Amino acid sequence: MLVGQLEPKRSFYRNSMTILVVCIFLISLGRAAFQMMTPTLDARMLSSTAVPMLINSGIVQSKEAEVKVVLWFEQGDIPLEIWAKRPMPDWVWYSKSLQTESGKVAVTLSGSHIVNKNEETNLYTWYTTMAQQLAKVGGKIYIDERVPQAIDISAYLSQINALPAQWSLLGNTVSIAAYHSNLKTKVWAGQDRINIQLLCRGKNNEGQTVLAMPALLEEF
Repeated sequence: MLVGQLEPKRSFYRNSMTILVVCIFLISLGRAAFQMMTPTLDARMLSSTAVPMLINSGIVQSKEAEVKVVLWFEQGDIPLEIWAKRPMPDWVWYSKSLQTESGKVAVTLSGSHIVNKNEETNLYTWYTTMAQQLAKVGGKIYIDERVPQAIDISAYLSQINALPAQWSLLGNTVSIAAYHSNLKTKVWAGQDRINIQLLCRGKNNEGQTVLAMPALLEEF
């Protein structure tokens, strides 16, 4: 009689443990699936989000920035269709020829202007589109944006999810080169692939910051 009474209890205990194990397994499986999906969702959200330039980042106090764009053509010719795709009609544009290290004569088309927050957004959209078009005709595009304020470069790169690749410190000037997966342009700095470079000179908020994509062409 005692054995007969214990057997149903053991059976119930086994069934309960089996159900509990299955539940734990399903919960673990669901958690693993969620963890696997999370990077994908984050990547999708990140890919649809424009990389903020200095004004739109919210880190700088300035409402305007000085921007210079350089279109670089290694073969020495500027395609006619490029002249019609300038970012702003009232920009000042000029072209010049220069000899490269390989001995070729390259041609650059440069434009500069003071932009506000909305113009900066339009400029970034134009930059990403133009970068892909120029790549098809052997050209490159560089952007140089400057504000009269020193910023926390590390905070900026962390905010836009850029991966630092190189850094240097010279006096009160800090330079960090990084890579961002959203940007289609890239250059090689040694063995490192980069497409964003930030330089900051000054102390606290007093100083100057330059954001260059994919790298800085002119002196800071």
